[in-house]
Amino acid sequence: MRRELIVAVFPSRNMLTRALDHLREQRDLGIAQAAIVAKANSGEVVIVDDRIGPDEGGIAGGTLGAAVSMFGLAQLGALALPGIGAIIALGAAALVGGLVGSVTGRFAANLRESGFKREQIEALVRRLEAGHPALVIELRDPLAVARLESALIPYRAEIVERVRSASAR
Repeated sequence: MRRELIVAVFPSRNMLTRALDHLREQRDLGIAQAAIVAKANSGEVVIVDDRIGPDEGGIAGGTLGAAVSMFGLAQLGALALPGIGAIIALGAAALVGGLVGSVTGRFAANLRESGFKREQIEALVRRLEAGHPALVIELRDPLAVARLESALIPYRAEIVERVRSASAR
């Protein structure tokens, strides 16, 4: 499936925010993913996107695995063990569940291909001026590009790049 990657630069952060609010209401655009790239006066670059990294996947998987295994073992009757046996059993279940969940979460986050190619973002950062944030949008439907461009006109966005990609996600 062909997708279209659009890079639009805005005159200010305020205009970008207003444009995002407007685009969120436009259901017919078919936005697959989006990222905001901004450069501060100090040269620091901030990228905000919807990507889940391996660390976040590991933390989420570990937390969920520990909780589910602890609750599952408690449901099976671990609390009926005499003395400190219940605490040891629940602790061991949380440890094993957390380890398995963490590994699974990291693995799943590594497998999931999301986010934009690093080279594309770095090339944009080199051209980006401080105080002029950019919005990178990947559209599912290449025919929606004209609708996107007309939706961005009131916000004085300058389309600086259009890249056609052959990705099937």
